[in-house]
Amino acid sequence: MKVKQLMTKPAHTILENEPLRKVNQLMQRYHLNNLIVINENNEVKGIITYSDLYRLILPTYVEVMEDESIWLLPETIEDKIKNFIDKPVKSVMTKKVTTVSEKELVVKAGAIMSAKKIKQLPVVENNKLVGVISYRDILWGFLITNCKFL
Repeated sequence: MKVKQLMTKPAHTILENEPLRKVNQLMQRYHLNNLIVINENNEVKGIITYSDLYRLILPTYVEVMEDESIWLLPETIEDKIKNFIDKPVKSVMTKKVTTVSEKELVVKAGAIMSAKKIKQLPVVENNKLVGVISYRDILWGFLITNCKFL
């Protein structure tokens, strides 16, 4: 089975120069954990996740150890948010993104995800984003094709 048969298209994306506030809006609206970051030519430039946003907002272990009252002052977190909410996505995104071809075997895509401990792969053809495949797509694809009870 090929990636093209199980991938989701279109993928949820955001342009690399959009402000981070839009990331949160899109993730909330579509119940997403991440967005594929693209440029105007639909080329994959990175990925941004909720974890990336958490790291910007929440205090680090060191900050808490130095001043535990940081948890009691919501203004501190609000100030952090004000400092980054208008920054472009490209300033925070993960830039090194593993991609896969739509012609690749699903088993290989799954092996890549397992080896790299990632949950999805952007699907790219001719340097253009054409979809995304996740571990859920693969699991359900195999279950539906191989299990008669589903």
